[in-house]
Amino acid sequence: MDKNSPDFDINEYCTELEIENRSLKNMLYVDSLTGLPNILSYNKEIKEITNPKTIIVDIDAFSEINEYYGRDVGDFVLQKISKIIKAYADNENMKTYRIGSDEFLLLGSGGLDIEKYERVAKEMVTLLKTNEIIIPEINERIVLDSTIGFCLENEDTFNKAVIALKHAKKGQRDFACYLHGMENKSEYEDKLKYAKLLKGALDNDKIIPYYQPILDRDGNIFKYETLARVEDEEGKVISPGFFMSTSKKVRLYSLMTKQIIDKSFREISKTDKSISINLLARDMMDGDISNYIMEKIKEYRIEKQIVFEILEDESIENQTRVENFIDKAKRIGVRIAIDDFGTGYSNFSYLMKLKPDYLKIDGSIIKNIDKDRNSEAIVEAIISFAKTLHVKTIAEFIHSKEVYDKCYELGIDEFQGFYLGEPNPYLV
Repeated sequence: MDKNSPDFDINEYCTELEIENRSLKNMLYVDSLTGLPNILSYNKEIKEITNPKTIIVDIDAFSEINEYYGRDVGDFVLQKISKIIKAYADNENMKTYRIGSDEFLLLGSGGLDIEKYERVAKEMVTLLKTNEIIIPEINERIVLDSTIGFCLENEDTFNKAVIALKHAKKGQRDFACYLHGMENKSEYEDKLKYAKLLKGALDNDKIIPYYQPILDRDGNIFKYETLARVEDEEGKVISPGFFMSTSKKVRLYSLMTKQIIDKSFREISKTDKSISINLLARDMMDGDISNYIMEKIKEYRIEKQIVFEILEDESIENQTRVENFIDKAKRIGVRIAIDDFGTGYSNFSYLMKLKPDYLKIDGSIIKNIDKDRNSEAIVEAIISFAKTLHVKTIAEFIHSKEVYDKCYELGIDEFQGFYLGEPNPYLV
């Protein structure tokens, strides 16, 4: 559609983009390897169920199959597993999802019937163990072991099923049903462990920003993403996946965020490069943190070097406050990126309000783009969408030359991943 044509209709144009966006989102609800609905589909559909019953099936030691036989055989085995599980689930009037590389989920509904779901768990373990999978090319048989966790409660059913699964694995049992309080001991132990770690790190200046390079199409490093790390007493570097949740529970998150902001802003001010900072909605709604960020930008005079990476979130409590913060940042020259684009909210009106400078395509879409035609189609659609809005695209999780070459070929503007550069504590 020619936007300069006198016949150009903005309403028709927006409608076309909405249709394309809906088509893109539909593709994201399906696992490309097995054809099963994925975790995004589960998260959407469980909201419509009054009495959900969640069963998580974990295939034990599946990574060893991939390592020993290769990924092609691993994919073949997963496709076979998905058919076995789906056939059984259909017979039990349950829906099947693939939610991880070696995890499947069965979703049912109805009354509290622990005997029924214990039977289902026992039968599933037996079914997978007795259905040997034959690999035709090498004429070998693979026997599958599995562990199952399930939850019959209505609230927070997925997380509780995960807790039950961990409980079963720890006790070397075939399955476990979530029971109230099952998680308390381990959660409390973790909370104490990481609270002590974080307090020590704050006291000893061991909250450390790591920097991962971002390259342009000419292969030049011109930007970095800041990633938080913590160093323990033995010098071991801890990633945020281990401590971030605890930092919020013990009220150390704000202090840690300020240290990361100050250190990374100071370092980037010594260069002509740009830096991306991940911001949560809570950061932008927290007057203490948001004011601190603006003060540090002014102190180091780096407004033109800053990119805020914002995660899409349709559950933001105070959308207006977030939009006001972003608008203030943009007015002084800060650029905005929508992080993990393609798996989240992805609402057209949301993008129009934020007017981002970048769409950072989620790594789950990028990682198999060299082999997965569905991923390639999704990225093509995102690139087309971005170009229409005059927005640049960034591909993360570039972990191989093949993935990089495919992203480059499709027209991605910027690239980030371990193939191009690992996170490290120095700007290189």
